[in-house]
Amino acid sequence: MGRDKNKIKKLSLYMRVKYVFVRSWLVLIVKLAGLDGLYYFGRFFGFCEYLLQYKKRFRIYRRLEQIYSEPVSLREARNIARRYFCRVRCDKMLYTIIDKIDRSVLMDRFEITGREYLDNSIERGKGTFLMFSHQGSHHLAGILLILSGYRIMGLRDPNESPLRVYVQQQFEKSFPEFRDLQITPSDSFARTFFHAFKENNIVAAAMDVWRDRGNVRTVKVKVFGQEREFLSGMTNIALRSRAVILVGFVLSLPKFHYQIIFHPWLNDPDNDNDSPEIVRDVMQRYANLIEQHVRKYPDHISKTK
Repeated sequence: MGRDKNKIKKLSLYMRVKYVFVRSWLVLIVKLAGLDGLYYFGRFFGFCEYLLQYKKRFRIYRRLEQIYSEPVSLREARNIARRYFCRVRCDKMLYTIIDKIDRSVLMDRFEITGREYLDNSIERGKGTFLMFSHQGSHHLAGILLILSGYRIMGLRDPNESPLRVYVQQQFEKSFPEFRDLQITPSDSFARTFFHAFKENNIVAAAMDVWRDRGNVRTVKVKVFGQEREFLSGMTNIALRSRAVILVGFVLSLPKFHYQIIFHPWLNDPDNDNDSPEIVRDVMQRYANLIEQHVRKYPDHISKTK
């Protein structure tokens, strides 16, 4: 299944017990107050974090200075930061117990905009490279798409935390779709991904990595007025495979409602090759969409560690 089983073994007994306790507590809240009750509890918890984590709050203020050409008022910056903390806390809570939520209830709170771009790609039959973004809870987007019947191979950081791998293992017990899911380290051999495209799978990954990940292929893009190195190895593979490349974002809406937004294809899969010029063009247009999305939904900015 593409998972490193050794990663799961590294999770300490303390962390396992802690995780089971947290899951039990959150499930109890849902049973007593429903999903809406959990949502309001998450917002309260997030507001407390907003008040206490002043260093992280000021990092958000600095990020907002990068995002907008005109200064944001302190009042608006505080509102965005507060919404950010509440959104992240609610998303984490749902992710922690999503396998304990009734599927019909979950799917009633989920919608897709631009689904035709993804469906047309699948009908073409040569694979899809779905570029998500860290600007939002892309892990939840992947789960919701899998539960909607899409075959997805997810890429993960080779150094992903054992806790996240353990959580994914729990999902398999409740969702049969996860038993066939491939979650593959991003540093796997290229032939793994060529084969996935050949089998008309969706390979999903967030390529807007703002930190060094070692010996991986990157390309320079301009985003928020700065030059950044975005991961580009999968773009090369997708172009060479004649796969479709498209971008998706996930919006976290009130009361655990979610919307995935797909944009038109970034490439012409029948004619584009994997030349450096085309790779740079695709990645720059990906960066441009990230700019547009974050400026419209600033509380969906990525981690601010």
